[in-house]
Amino acid sequence: MKNNLGAATQTQLFRRRLVVANALVLACFSLLVARLVYLQVFSHEEFSQKAESNRISVVPIAPERGEILDRHGVVMARNNPGFSLEITPEDIELINEKENRDDAIARLIGELGQVVPITESDLRKFKKIKEDSQAHDSLPILTKLTPEQVFKLSAVLFRYKGVEIKKRSFRDYPNGNMGVHVMGYIGRINKKDQERLAEENLKDAYHGTTHIGKVGIEQSYEDVLHGKAGYQRLQVMASGRRIDELGEEPAVNGRSLELTIDAHIQSETEKAFGNRRGALVAIEPATGEVLAFVSAPTYDPRLFMDGISTDDWALLSNHEDKPLLNRPLRENYPVGSTYKPFMAIAALHSGVRSADKVIADGGVYTFGGHRYRDSTGGRGHGMVNMFQSIAVSSDVYYYSLAHEMGVDLMHQELSRFGFGQKTGIDLIGEITGILPSKAWYKKRTGKDWSEGQTISLGIGQGENTFTILQLAYATSILANNGVGMKPHLVRSIIGPLANQREIKSPTQIADLQIPAADLDVVRRGMVQVNISGTGRGVFNGLGYAVAGKTGTAQVFSVAQNSTYSASRRNARMTDHSLYIAFAPADNPKIAIAAIVENGGFGAKAAAPIVRRTLEAFNESNAGKRYQPDPTQASAAALTNKKTTP
Repeated sequence: MKNNLGAATQTQLFRRRLVVANALVLACFSLLVARLVYLQVFSHEEFSQKAESNRISVVPIAPERGEILDRHGVVMARNNPGFSLEITPEDIELINEKENRDDAIARLIGELGQVVPITESDLRKFKKIKEDSQAHDSLPILTKLTPEQVFKLSAVLFRYKGVEIKKRSFRDYPNGNMGVHVMGYIGRINKKDQERLAEENLKDAYHGTTHIGKVGIEQSYEDVLHGKAGYQRLQVMASGRRIDELGEEPAVNGRSLELTIDAHIQSETEKAFGNRRGALVAIEPATGEVLAFVSAPTYDPRLFMDGISTDDWALLSNHEDKPLLNRPLRENYPVGSTYKPFMAIAALHSGVRSADKVIADGGVYTFGGHRYRDSTGGRGHGMVNMFQSIAVSSDVYYYSLAHEMGVDLMHQELSRFGFGQKTGIDLIGEITGILPSKAWYKKRTGKDWSEGQTISLGIGQGENTFTILQLAYATSILANNGVGMKPHLVRSIIGPLANQREIKSPTQIADLQIPAADLDVVRRGMVQVNISGTGRGVFNGLGYAVAGKTGTAQVFSVAQNSTYSASRRNARMTDHSLYIAFAPADNPKIAIAAIVENGGFGAKAAAPIVRRTLEAFNESNAGKRYQPDPTQASAAALTNKKTTP
């Protein structure tokens, strides 16, 4: 009986174990089926894409950047094909567990240096680029390889993973540093650029692109010049070797720009500056087209292509002549007596003073116990009306006019010419200048405006500071019968096909409705400047009359009762030399404003440069075009020598 019970118990226990085992098997099988369903049904697309990516490689195609041409088709910026040696840090193989990525890169570069020379400068540039890049980015260690270098490297690169010779398009500025402050330059895309592109949803358009516009036209028209990236779908082996091309979405190349700049005028004007510091802007009054835009000294834009060296950056950024500064766009200057023609129009428009009112100019204007001297050293010009005040550049006439008008009325009247405002030119970074008012001064200093501060405003001194671009625009308004056309640097945008040209129409932004009689007084005075006044003799032989005005602007305030003596000052504290002009005086085709920093008397330094600009303008109209000189960069280029004050 006991044996039967024992057998029954064992049988029951076996059956229970069998049920449990079957349940476990069923559970495991169910999990397997569920996983299979999950993978095959719910995750099919994801894993299908992953599987596909193991054999399909999507390679971005960078677009070709658009060219930049002058108004006559002279190439200012273009693309040249070439090869670069590049390293992708993420793909480098480590030789052992102890080697880190940086050590592997250093080892690899050392080995490559046995094949082709890699300098310390190359290493510094590479390090700087690497700091601004991602681990999966392809980074150049050598650019613009020679055919010999390509041959030597091609023979050994099969040994190294993560190193390639890549065909690249290199930006070239064939005229060297000529017009660099207009053109700007491109540089490698850094982290800041990547963040901005992500914010603007433009990352896809820049796949495969390594460079982007940094300043000037290259930056301001980046969206036009860059284009849109394309891609290739390639079938590859696990090793990465290409098997077949499966399709392509071609890149959309960037469009080209035709500038308003005349390269011949630009080049000749830069040469006229020589080693002096300053700025000049020449505008076509009827359209607002900028014919020349000069900032001196200049620099070589090619230094920035793949990361500027530490030494070059130190030279450019710390140099006392500030070559990187775009002077016409971003530097405020006192404009001196070039302000007087605009003051005259302001007096006539406001009714404060008539053209025939005569003022006694004894060489000194007294206000509040202070004596404001003029440039004659106190001799004066006698009895002068408005026409004569411009021709002989009477300071006393405009000291008294400023007092009569007051700072707020001057602000109201002179703002019509665009002083103290951005012109709206198509370059990023324009500053506003300063056209003072009582409210502005109170907000800026917390103090009340003093009437004594008003006096010097009449001759373009004191709180008045403007850009040379603003001064050129204001001069173009005088030349264009009171109508202001928006200054611009791009004439048209050119697509890849011959008929794809978008013309940039001139834009009127002001109409001062200046009476013809008022303009006639000022114009006659400005013509007389070059006949018997402060600019006499400079423009003889041009073949037409030039309306102009000299300006000599103090760099720092001289004590009101002291006698001026340039010889007592440091060269860097000598007065600025300015000149404005439009020509021909009876039918203006060009308006110019120029400054030579610390150049002294306006007719001595600035006026001859303006004359050379007008000569180049005549030559261009006669059919002369800019001819690049591959052996010589612009005369205004920064060198290791100090430029002339």
